[in-house]
Amino acid sequence: MGIGCKPSHSACTTPGSILSWIMRVALLPILAALLVGCATTSDPVDRLVAKLSSSHGLWRNGGSPIPGLPATASTDQVVSRVFQMTGFVRGHVTTHRILTVRKVRIPGDLPDIYTAVVTDTDLGRKIVLLRYEGPAAGWWSRVYDADTSA
Repeated sequence: MGIGCKPSHSACTTPGSILSWIMRVALLPILAALLVGCATTSDPVDRLVAKLSSSHGLWRNGGSPIPGLPATASTDQVVSRVFQMTGFVRGHVTTHRILTVRKVRIPGDLPDIYTAVVTDTDLGRKIVLLRYEGPAAGWWSRVYDADTSA
């Protein structure tokens, strides 16, 4: 007879069944952790959006260059002007090539739609966030290193 068994019980708990139950219960959190770990993205824009979204809008604090361009300016024109106005530890970006442009939603601010521009530059890969905020404010922008955006 197993542990906790009485002759009148038809189903007994044996050490093997207890171990089996413990392993099944312990396996669920392990599988959940693996699934969450695998769900993380390698896309730098997605990582940046997740990081900024978790700040509840505080990421918008701080200075931003004002490119002084009209709403009709092309993405390349705005990015070029932002790079001219933004200094980095290693200097200013002198060459860049736009790789992707897409709209992203970053909660915590309304409207919460931005244009994310991934660029290759002479100072490394960068993500430029842009949004036109009307004639009075013009273009809002912020530059992030793509490799350290998470």
